[in-house]
Amino acid sequence: MTDLMGSPAHELLAQILARYGSIDVFIARLHVLLDTPTVEHPAAVAPSAGGRHRLAEPTGTVPMTTAAPPRPRG
Repeated sequence: MTDLMGSPAHELLAQILARYGSIDVFIARLHVLLDTPTVEHPAAVAPSAGGRHRLAEPTGTVPMTTAAPPRPRG
């Protein structure tokens, strides 16, 4: 038969018993962690249309033209 001492399962069991004292205390701790309510963060707000990095012209506006930029005065 295979020697299971030193296996990952036995190492985990040894760590659980060392930290919590019993499997029942460990399972109760897991239930507490799983039953606590989840913290919900507000949804991200989409940035308003505009700016030089926008992908498309907003609807209802005149598209940008390819005319020459205004000349500086002075």
